[in-house]
Amino acid sequence: AARRDFYWLRSFIAGGVAGCCAKTTTAPLDRVKILLQAHNHHYKHLGVFSTLCAVPKKEGYLGLYKGNGAMMIRIFPYGAIQFMAFDQYKKVIKKQLGISGHVHRLMAGSMAGITAVICTYPLDMVRVRLAFQVKGEHKYMGIIHAFKMIYTK
Repeated sequence: AARRDFYWLRSFIAGGVAGCCAKTTTAPLDRVKILLQAHNHHYKHLGVFSTLCAVPKKEGYLGLYKGNGAMMIRIFPYGAIQFMAFDQYKKVIKKQLGISGHVHRLMAGSMAGITAVICTYPLDMVRVRLAFQVKGEHKYMGIIHAFKMIYTK
């Protein structure tokens, strides 16, 4: 029984850690995507591969991970909430609606994703704003500063 009592906590931590590992692996591509989508004037004339090469030259290799700290602060609760909520929604749908199989997993997954996005959207906005900045042209000095600036303006 003690093992079951902490199942939600283990699900929460497992989802958070898995999300952090996945997003750190893809962080350089995410940074390039943000720079190119938002037409950053330093990189807008380049393609994906060229930008992947240009960022380390201009900002150092850690430049590929700019905004990743905010991503980790966002993705841990996002992954944790999504993973934990999926299980909870699945149980509720099966019990309340009597639906099981692919449909109930689809519904539970959709609801878990919506829940996670609602809870973590402010962190995602800050992450994108931090990732868009280029070395030497910082509007935000970090996560807390970005939140304060966005809130006051």
